[in-house]
Amino acid sequence: MEEQLCFTTGSTCSVAFLNAAKQTDLKQCGTEYRNGTVKVGSSHLFVAQRRKAVINVYRINGEGSRESVEQRLALPEPVSCLEVVTNGEGQEWPYLLLASTPTGRLYIWEVKSGQLLTVKPLAHYQPITKIQSVMNGTYVITSGADARLMIWQTVDLVTQQDPKPIFTLHDHTLGISDFCVSNAHAKTHLSGKLFTVSHDMTLRCYDLNLHVWAEPRLLATFTFPSALECVALDPADRACYVGGSQGVYQVNFYYALGSSQMLNLLSPEGNRIMSCVESQPLQNLRELHTMGQIACPKISSVNSTKLACSMDGSLLVIGAKSGKCTIVDVFSKQPVRELQSIVSNESSGEVTSLILDCIDQDSSESLLTKTNSQSESKFPNFQKNIFAREGLHDVYCQIPAEREPAVAPVDDFESYLDQVASEENVFMQLGSVVSTVKIVDQVESEPAANTEASPSTNDKNTEVKELRQNVTELTHAYKDLREMYDKLLKEHEMSMSRH
Repeated sequence: MEEQLCFTTGSTCSVAFLNAAKQTDLKQCGTEYRNGTVKVGSSHLFVAQRRKAVINVYRINGEGSRESVEQRLALPEPVSCLEVVTNGEGQEWPYLLLASTPTGRLYIWEVKSGQLLTVKPLAHYQPITKIQSVMNGTYVITSGADARLMIWQTVDLVTQQDPKPIFTLHDHTLGISDFCVSNAHAKTHLSGKLFTVSHDMTLRCYDLNLHVWAEPRLLATFTFPSALECVALDPADRACYVGGSQGVYQVNFYYALGSSQMLNLLSPEGNRIMSCVESQPLQNLRELHTMGQIACPKISSVNSTKLACSMDGSLLVIGAKSGKCTIVDVFSKQPVRELQSIVSNESSGEVTSLILDCIDQDSSESLLTKTNSQSESKFPNFQKNIFAREGLHDVYCQIPAEREPAVAPVDDFESYLDQVASEENVFMQLGSVVSTVKIVDQVESEPAANTEASPSTNDKNTEVKELRQNVTELTHAYKDLREMYDKLLKEHEMSMSRH
């Protein structure tokens, strides 16, 4: 399993890998708004084009992947942020596409039919900065430059004429630039933790567990010396990373005051305000904590606009104002790689979108996979008029065939043996490839076993004799045909010379 990295600037879009050197630049691609790129399913990438009412569709994985545009989807007006809602747990094929405009308007399309379900004229008073679906598409969270964050129910967005958010958070005093949500384990209600960063130089943490609180509860507020532009969360919820003009800082939620005392900075005891300072050698952490300060390690000094954390939490991808992406080792705080667009220039602009996603091995490389020659259907054109909710309508969706998962020996040994036998059968059908194992030590100890050939050896010898006999017969037949051809050719030349 590999992690694929897609990042865009004002005029470029690059697709690379976290642990491999392969990199591809997509053509005719660029978006000037942040979060204007979204991955649709496992193979396609939607990119909202700058200053154009168009979404470019690219196939970046699977059969038929290429650098050029596969489709262009026309829109009623230019959009800034994109997000896809899937069809629940275990389903990666898309259901809804959410797009926002610089004026705060929110569009919702049904992807596989192209129907425009909802247009929310003033979802936010100012531009929407980010849209994210959570809880397998049950809820949608939007943040805006109006310093508000809203939590919507997806069913309300697609069924009501004028949907309203179920919660509105307005603790920030300036625009919310980014947010992230921790892994939620509940399936029936909203849960997890929400982290928001703003230009008011604060990071705020909310508890979304509705079984405990009647509404999202503010747990802690962390202040920084400069405006914050981006935030990323550790996969195990151990820490979060915030970035801005002065660099990237790591906020550890389990804060050690000494060798014998550990604090949980996100404990539900009430809203606490803590000032974050850069870690220095030989700091007295206990004394800093009594003054309301905590020491935060500085991961990088890059002027960052986007952040993403790897699957195991060991690497942090930093999208910079210069248009480059730097991969930093979290523990050593050393840069591992630096990525930039192949055709980048000084006018390419800052990194506007950063998507880090795990991808499986390409199924076309598997020996056991039966390739399907039928090409996938294209996305329908998006409608510009709101769909009438009266009656039913058809939705055409091509669901990919499920691949049989690999069986571990510890789970089911019999199934594992069957799988190994099927894989061995594939290699046996590769042609004249012969794999034999000779045991040299037992040649002298078992002379009787070598006096007679095994049945399989006799079968192979018989087959070789038959093949040689066929070759000999075909050779004689070819010689006879050649002689007949030469004889007829001479007779034809003689008849032509007489005439």
